[in-house]
Amino acid sequence: MVNIKMLAFDAIVIAYTAIALAEFVPWVLLSLTGYAPLALGISDTIFRFFSIFCHQLPWRSLFYDDIQMPVCARCASIYAATALGLIFLRLKGFGEKEFKMNWLLFVLLLAPTGIDGLTQLFGWRESTNALRLVTGVPYGLAYAYVLAWAVPFVYALLELIYVALKRDGQRTDAVLARVKDMAWPFNSKKN
Repeated sequence: MVNIKMLAFDAIVIAYTAIALAEFVPWVLLSLTGYAPLALGISDTIFRFFSIFCHQLPWRSLFYDDIQMPVCARCASIYAATALGLIFLRLKGFGEKEFKMNWLLFVLLLAPTGIDGLTQLFGWRESTNALRLVTGVPYGLAYAYVLAWAVPFVYALLELIYVALKRDGQRTDAVLARVKDMAWPFNSKKN
């Protein structure tokens, strides 16, 4: 029988791995081909795709051989860390098994990017590409973590709706307890 949860999580892992690898395609193509028309067309398409998600400001982007990466330094590390985190979590069996979300860990992983971004936004200091690369990694890991949690959580929510519609009170209570245990930040078990 097909395991829908793992299939969904595998699709997410594959998509983010493809996105992380696509960041480097313009660098590789243009470095190897010397700006051949086909390579320029492919690189331009990738650049346009990433422009939906990233500002692509040159002074916040990485360059190799005078070729700009299609995303800024922070986005580059976020995408790469998300892909690596998802691959690691998949190898550890996550994506199917339910687990309690550690909201403190999630917030702590987001904090470096938030602090770096907000202090720059308010003009208190200017960030550097090296700092953007470093602070993007925990953000990407947080994103991988929440995705590994969200797939079984959404599946449990759908199961809850299904059993509630069937008016199966005992099973509804059991599924609701699982959902609460996964999402509620405090210990939901009575002493």
